[in-house]
Amino acid sequence: MKENLDNVTIELKVIAVQMGLDIWMQGQLDILINGAKPYFESDIINTEILLKSLESDGEYFIFSCNCGVPECSGWIKEINVTHQGKKIKWMDTNTDRVWYLDREKIESDLKNIREEVKLFKHYFKEKQIEYVGVGYDW
Repeated sequence: MKENLDNVTIELKVIAVQMGLDIWMQGQLDILINGAKPYFESDIINTEILLKSLESDGEYFIFSCNCGVPECSGWIKEINVTHQGKKIKWMDTNTDRVWYLDREKIESDLKNIREEVKLFKHYFKEKQIEYVGVGYDW
């Protein structure tokens, strides 16, 4: 039933951050559904909650303001997640948007990101640069 699935891509974005003389590399996830982010540019993806949402049905604040409070950027209601075999249905009850996502594609993207994080952490450690953010504790 690939024909009625939305196109989902999860990517790791690593950026350099500097505060005074301190510099570090920060990893964050980006999710694109049908080529667009389903959240505001200033929002973050709560990786821990995203991973939990892959395990069971429920309502999850997958997206949040970068301050950590979802309501701060307008996420009053959570994403309603329903597992339907190899499909996962996401319903944004804030805007009535609905997506049908390929669970295997999401899991594959996350597996690839875990491998990328290992490489980045090793590389940056050799350069004596700290890596933080997504995958720091993986």
